[in-house]
Amino acid sequence: MKILFSTLLSLILFSTSTIAKIEIKKFKNKNIEVIKFQVPDRKLPGKDDVLAQIHFPKKTDGKVPLIIHQHGSSRDGMKFKKWGGRTDEWGKRLVKEGLKRGYAVAVIDAFYNRKLKPTNKNKFPNAVHIAIKLAKIYSQDNRIEKSQIFYTGFSYGSSQVLKFQDSRIQSQNPFRAGVAAEPGCNIVSNPARTNFATLMIKGEESHYYPVACKTYYKMIKKVGNKIEYASIPKVNHFFSLNGKIVKGKAVNGCSKNILIRYSDGSFKFQDGTPSNRRGRLKCFTEEAGGGEKNRAKLNDAIDLSLNFLDKYK
Repeated sequence: MKILFSTLLSLILFSTSTIAKIEIKKFKNKNIEVIKFQVPDRKLPGKDDVLAQIHFPKKTDGKVPLIIHQHGSSRDGMKFKKWGGRTDEWGKRLVKEGLKRGYAVAVIDAFYNRKLKPTNKNKFPNAVHIAIKLAKIYSQDNRIEKSQIFYTGFSYGSSQVLKFQDSRIQSQNPFRAGVAAEPGCNIVSNPARTNFATLMIKGEESHYYPVACKTYYKMIKKVGNKIEYASIPKVNHFFSLNGKIVKGKAVNGCSKNILIRYSDGSFKFQDGTPSNRRGRLKCFTEEAGGGEKNRAKLNDAIDLSLNFLDKYK
């Protein structure tokens, strides 16, 4: 099905079970558009609307690759041009640097009108499905090279990127490669074979302790998937210097014995101890990351991510 884009588009998509409305607002001379669409989530009944803002390079010689970015728990970077959406600081800087390299960059707001705070971690949506739907919408756009659509995420967003190691998610995968920036890796999917290439980026002094992601990296590598791991010295979760541990909420209590979810719905800790969905609660702590948010090495982390994605263009 071909999608025609206009200044303000209301489009009804029909299927055997759902009716979905898509609205797109374009902005003259800005190469920006904002899209509102629906992705239901069982944690948030009746609050189906989500947003994304898409930025296109000003000069192109044809179709362009697309990066779709999922924000972390704090949307502290940039406000959308329409409907009040937001992204995080990673998304804001990724737009700027990605455009320089010829990418279109879409930043998703998975919390739009859902009244979610950074501490509501048990209520966060399964945002990977938002990214999949957005990728499928724009794969039909004649400005986008559909074989070169990429996925990045910071913190909570990076956990969504890592879900493409799950056989149940990868069967729907429209992405060529992805970057997981500062994932927690305490609750992860048992990795299955996939062609989805992934880069993990970790700060050595993160309160999402690197030992968990090093363990998961080895698990992914063992099944034969394309995976790289990059570590940035002396920085915390926010790629800032002078970080410290403060009181708050984080999913970092299983760093030395990560919780693995299997495709049949069961859970086990890495040491083989059986668990269930409630076992996730053991991984929640009050050890959050704090200190000065100077983000001294954030641009370096974004360069690492773009260098990685460039290899798959």
